[in-house]
Amino acid sequence: MIDTIISSSVLILIILTIRFVFKGKINPMVQYGLWSLVALRLAAFSWLNLHPIESALSFMNVVSSAESTIRGASSVEQVIAGNAAAGAIDNAVLIMDNVKTGVMTSGEGIPAAAAIDWQLVIMTVWALGALALVLWLILVNRNFGKKIIENRTFLMPIRVDSNGVLAVDDQRITNRDADIKKVKSIPVYVAEGLDSPCLMGYKSEVAIYVPPEVAADKEKLRFAIAHELCHYKHHDLIWAIVRGGLLAIYWFNPLVWVAAIMSKRDCELACDYGVLKAIGKEDRLAYGRTLVDLIRQSNHKSDVLQMATTMYGSANGIKERISMIAKNKKMKAATLIAVLLIAVLAVGCTFTSAPNNISDLGNEDQEELKAFAIKWADAFSERDANTIYSLCENEELYFTIGDVAENGEYWMGWSSPWPWNKDYVIDIEDNSTIHIYYHFRTSEPSIYVAKETITVKKIEDAYKATQVTMKHFDSIESKADFEEAFEPGFPDFMHLAATYQAQADKNVRNMTAILENPAAAAMHQLNLVGAKVTGTYEDRYTEPPIFIVKFTWDDGEVEVKLIQPTLIDENGEKRQASVWVVVNEDVLNRKDSDITNKELEEYLNNIKDPTKKELLEKYFYLPSELIPEENKNSNLNPLDQAKNMSKLSNKELKAIVDEMEANIPTLKEQKEREYYDRYNNGGNNGTDSKQYIGKIGAYMEEESRKVFSPYYELLDFQISDYEEEVVNGNVEAAFRYKIMHKNYDRDPDTVKYIKEAKESGNINYLQMYDEYLQPKEMNFELKVVIDKNDLITLYSNVSPKGVEWEETKMSDFILKD
Repeated sequence: MIDTIISSSVLILIILTIRFVFKGKINPMVQYGLWSLVALRLAAFSWLNLHPIESALSFMNVVSSAESTIRGASSVEQVIAGNAAAGAIDNAVLIMDNVKTGVMTSGEGIPAAAAIDWQLVIMTVWALGALALVLWLILVNRNFGKKIIENRTFLMPIRVDSNGVLAVDDQRITNRDADIKKVKSIPVYVAEGLDSPCLMGYKSEVAIYVPPEVAADKEKLRFAIAHELCHYKHHDLIWAIVRGGLLAIYWFNPLVWVAAIMSKRDCELACDYGVLKAIGKEDRLAYGRTLVDLIRQSNHKSDVLQMATTMYGSANGIKERISMIAKNKKMKAATLIAVLLIAVLAVGCTFTSAPNNISDLGNEDQEELKAFAIKWADAFSERDANTIYSLCENEELYFTIGDVAENGEYWMGWSSPWPWNKDYVIDIEDNSTIHIYYHFRTSEPSIYVAKETITVKKIEDAYKATQVTMKHFDSIESKADFEEAFEPGFPDFMHLAATYQAQADKNVRNMTAILENPAAAAMHQLNLVGAKVTGTYEDRYTEPPIFIVKFTWDDGEVEVKLIQPTLIDENGEKRQASVWVVVNEDVLNRKDSDITNKELEEYLNNIKDPTKKELLEKYFYLPSELIPEENKNSNLNPLDQAKNMSKLSNKELKAIVDEMEANIPTLKEQKEREYYDRYNNGGNNGTDSKQYIGKIGAYMEEESRKVFSPYYELLDFQISDYEEEVVNGNVEAAFRYKIMHKNYDRDPDTVKYIKEAKESGNINYLQMYDEYLQPKEMNFELKVVIDKNDLITLYSNVSPKGVEWEETKMSDFILKD
């Protein structure tokens, strides 16, 4: 809204400047047409809810620069933190943020003006003003219409085509320029007390009204009718309604009022010009004299609010019209080109917005914003309420997301559906807005999308969420829903292909007819509701077969692509699926299957070159954070990545692994800082002495990944009840250690005990299926000793009743066959 107000005001000033500089040199029709740009700028981004494209030409770049300057002069973060009192500039910044986000800032040193809900105040004042103006518009036009209707007498009908051209002239001769097939009759009335001729629509009747003195003069009547028919031809009654509607919305902007007054004046100029073209040069002066006789100066404030096209106007307006009639100059081509170029440039500056995206930030801020988004999305996926709480600006915001249990612990979320396994896509729109698309799942093979929008700002050198909204798309009921939910692409349905095929083979819940029909499969997988199939395309000779379905809602059409993937059964044999699976464009050119860590391990074990095998094993079992950016490929599953990497020479592969290993100390330090920040601030029932908790946390995570990552997907590592002391020069720390994990994504029906339960009809089959996919936890009671040489030794408590420490390794907790 603010962008619209500023940009449209600039556009109005530009058009007023054009009128002044080229006064008397512009074709009145062009001059009148320029105001349609203002109407479009005001309406397109309020009524039509369009979003301006970003451009370096946008005038809003100047506004953004000014805002940055104000913020640069402000110490607002210190004010919020309570470390300083707010000055004039700080107050301006606080109020500016309040208006933008609706989040009020209050606290010590912050005056009451900065803690008022300015959004509510502004909206209340605007709504009252808009309502008052709408009522005034209705009153003005109702009184005017009632006055005319009550005092009118029918004079004659005139027949015109849809373009306002007379079908029969005053000599009753048919006009060859008129479209006789589209002729309608417009009544002409004589109205007592009318100041000047006008065209008015009242109670579904459009008619011309003239004063008695005009009706008595044949020449004046002819010119008056010609003038009002020009208004009819230009659809000025509709433009009057648009003008009144925009005034009601933007009543607070004086420049919009100026634009309304000047556009009404230019409307009359354009009509005068149209009449002169129609009547010819010989009647030009006679028309001018008639106009002078007809127009009575009026300074009524209600003129601009009147929907009727009355001919009177201000003294300056009359002078301008008479001057145009007297001079009757033609517009030069150079003037037209100059005006059009200025208008195009004005549109480029005012119909666009300033680029406002993450690329505008410095590298450090970009990384911080990305880190915040990932931390938030991970915490939400894992129902980590403590982290979500720490990322919220205040407790009120947190309570819109989570809650506090009776024991004081934070909690959030529910069991199902939920975005398990950190299944989300992050889209950072700009430096204050983050969108996260979560893929909510249940134990059934189904997915739906939820879009979370987070407004953030930096507080005390750290990003905090100031507003959070969540929109669930458990059903897609329009093209608008479709485009919003799947803006970053469809969820990955490929890993469900084997489950879909099993459902179709056994016709579970009548799924065969659904999954083997491409249109029905797409509707089922994407949760489409109310969509009609309006087109299909099929190519069964590609590998894999492709099917494209066009779906249509009332608001538009979309396309969905599906494939029949190649599946690998439990015996390792390939099979062409009979079911159809929704895919994104990038999947069409690659073959996917459900790759488990076991299959990757088998592939690595079959590599004959021992050096290459060792290097690849290091590559995959080193933390993924160490993978160089140029070697990351999110479109490939681990097995395909391994196949690609194995094509490299041992020298090239060693260079990549060496780079990863060289960065281990840096990652280790980062992990240590993360663990220290996580557990030392507030603690988890531990003591105040936690100097080594960061080092121990990073060590435990590294050891856990080495041991358990071949078997499980590791979600989180948590330390609690931490106690640290120095004994004989060594650091001893005892703590409880929890590893959150889940089975690698694969079809549970391929797991032996689940498969057997399903085939035997075991009533616990669905419970086993669900539990296989659910996150689980491993709990340990451990002690770490760090000696004077910084060597770490791990101990576990082996006593079921008391405390008895025994030296151990994390690998000792792997169950051996």
